[in-house]
Amino acid sequence: MALLLARPAARCACAEVFWEVWVLRAVKRSWGLRLARLGTRLILAGLLVGVLSPSAAAQSGLVITGSEGVPVLGYRLDFRGIRGRLDRYRLTIPPQNVAVAEVQINGDRNFDAVIDPENVRLEVEGKPVELAEVYWNEEFRSLEVVARQPIAAGQEIRLVLSNVRNPSAAGIYRIEARVRGTEPNPLFRKVGNWLITIDDPERLTF
Repeated sequence: MALLLARPAARCACAEVFWEVWVLRAVKRSWGLRLARLGTRLILAGLLVGVLSPSAAAQSGLVITGSEGVPVLGYRLDFRGIRGRLDRYRLTIPPQNVAVAEVQINGDRNFDAVIDPENVRLEVEGKPVELAEVYWNEEFRSLEVVARQPIAAGQEIRLVLSNVRNPSAAGIYRIEARVRGTEPNPLFRKVGNWLITIDDPERLTF
C-alpha cells in the first residue's frame, strides 16, 4: 500500500518539475524575442544614420554629432556643389542664447575654395543685416563677418556666400562655425560644423 501511494506522489512531483521547467523556458524565449527585436531596431537605426550622407542628414532636419559631440549644421548649395565651379553657399547658424556681434568660419586645411568677400551677406530671419566688415584670410581658410549692429539672441542666422569657387577635388569638407558675443572681453564660441559635400560632375545625373 505504501508503494502504491508513493507512485502518485512521485508523479505529481515530476509534473511540478516539468511545469516549472516549461515556464522558465517560455519566459527565457519571450525575453530572447524581445531582446532580438530591440537589437534589430538598433541595427536598423545605425544603418539609417550610416547611409545618410552628412549633407543629406544636415538638410533633412536630422541632428547628428561628431566624435566630440559637436552639432552638424544645416546648409544648402544653390548650384549642386560641383568641384571647381562657381556656387552660392547658404550656411545656417541656429539661434544663440547671446547677442552676436561677429560670425567666423574656418575651413579645414584641404578646403581650397575661393570666397569673394565682396559677395558675403548675413541674414536674420530671412532679412539682410548691415555689415561693418568682412575679411577673408585665404591662407588660413578663415572668414570673419562683423555686423554693424549686434544680432539679438534667439534668432536664426544665415550666412550667404555668393560667387564661391568650389574646392578643386570632390569630397566632404568640414567648416567650423563660431560666433562672438557682445559681453565684456568676448570670446568666440564654437557653434558647430558644416560638412560640405562637393561632387564630381560625372557622378551627377541631370
